[in-house]
Amino acid sequence: MGNATIVAAAFALIILVIIAYFLGGIILTTGEVVDAAKKEQVNFMEEKQRTALKITNVTQDLFGSSIYAIVENTGGIILSDYPYWDVYTRDIRNNAPVSYRYNSSGEPLENEWSYVWIKPDMINPGQLNPSESMNISIHVPAGSFMPRWVKVVVPNGIGAETNI
Repeated sequence: MGNATIVAAAFALIILVIIAYFLGGIILTTGEVVDAAKKEQVNFMEEKQRTALKITNVTQDLFGSSIYAIVENTGGIILSDYPYWDVYTRDIRNNAPVSYRYNSSGEPLENEWSYVWIKPDMINPGQLNPSESMNISIHVPAGSFMPRWVKVVVPNGIGAETNI
């Protein structure tokens, strides 16, 4: 009987060591995940602080179906991921903004926008580098009033707006 007690105690001690090992691993893994999330959040906040836009010029075409806006990158980071940009307009009769989807084909359809050119597009072609300007074309829905306000927002939440 004495040996059975010693074997049971040894078995219980081995089980406790294994449980402690797994709990230690879980705690270390959780710490690494939290640390990685904090670093990612800090990087995102730094990127957000270095992002700045300015809409310098807005014109309408002769037929009143498109708006052209010059968006200048006045910040310190490269902007791209155009499908994730938000473009909004508001006319004089409608208080709710109208949202536009990105269209990469060039000339947008109704409720879509695209970029016409980026100048000077010498470094990273197709991306809006600091100190570069982008001309975007916004196609207004047929039968609506021409917008009097335009807003462009990049994926990290920084935007620029202007009255037309």
